[in-house]
Amino acid sequence: MEDNDNSPTVDGQVSVRELLELANEYLEIELLAGEGGLDKLITHQRIQKPGLAMAGDAEFVHPGRVQVFGASEIRFMDKLDAERRRAVLQPFSEQPLSCVAITKGLEAPPEVVSMCERGEIPLLRSALLSSTFIDRLNHVLDAHFAPRTTVHGVLMDVLGVGVLLTGPSGIGKSECALDLIMRGHRLVSDDVVEIHCRQGETLVGRGPEMIRSHMEVRGLGIINIAHLFGVAATRQRKRVELIIELQPEGRDRDCERLGIDQQTRQILGLEIPLVCLPVASGRNLSNLVEVAARSLLLRLKGFNPAEELNARLQQSMQQPQFAMGRYDLDEGDLE
Repeated sequence: MEDNDNSPTVDGQVSVRELLELANEYLEIELLAGEGGLDKLITHQRIQKPGLAMAGDAEFVHPGRVQVFGASEIRFMDKLDAERRRAVLQPFSEQPLSCVAITKGLEAPPEVVSMCERGEIPLLRSALLSSTFIDRLNHVLDAHFAPRTTVHGVLMDVLGVGVLLTGPSGIGKSECALDLIMRGHRLVSDDVVEIHCRQGETLVGRGPEMIRSHMEVRGLGIINIAHLFGVAATRQRKRVELIIELQPEGRDRDCERLGIDQQTRQILGLEIPLVCLPVASGRNLSNLVEVAARSLLLRLKGFNPAEELNARLQQSMQQPQFAMGRYDLDEGDLE
């Protein structure tokens, strides 16, 4: 892999306006009040169900989180008179809230609308159930708050395995990827791969919007894979599950010969299986990449041919005839 500035970055915030623009249909949200506060920032990935705060514990109000008022909160306020509602909402009105979201398509109490208009707090309403809304909102916010980095390479979907091809410029990453595409595999991104760490346990790669579906092949220039091979030859994002580093001849001393010890490389704190492939005349790299993906799938199912062969050798060395140097020969072996 080439030297890159692979230090992780985190957006750490998203405005309510961006949330409305990017996830309006996904979250099924509409703006009810507080339009003047659309540029307020959501600074925390987790949401807040404000039950404790409504019970009088103002210290539990977290301004940077989305305040979700579900059926239980709305029913609770419906049982109160107007004066008591204002008292319940007092802790919220004193905080610079990012926004308030009401789920299940419920009607917003007049006091909540008044509080949001007065404090320029965006008041949103979703037709989704609270559990569904929260799940989808967490998914949206995770995409903004997840640590991310940029890697020089090509990301492919090979037999359902996200394969990141890396190596020095001019080593043949794009040509190898093009051959894989012609075999029916799919391109995610060429040259620049943006990698996000989702929920601290999954790496997801994608290409920048500007160059998506495009590839640079030396001698051909820029080509559009979706136009040449159809949209089925590309995909927008893929989990990164295997790194294949293409190495020039003479620099392959670190390449694994047997495959007993699985090499790994760390990206955003996660260890990803690594395979080093020497590039030499006559080697069919696309074949090797496909076999590496198949081998990973077998390993995930518990099959490791190198370990199996090693176990058979160890078992054979413990047999008496091996220790004494005697071998059983067939008659054909003597001809």
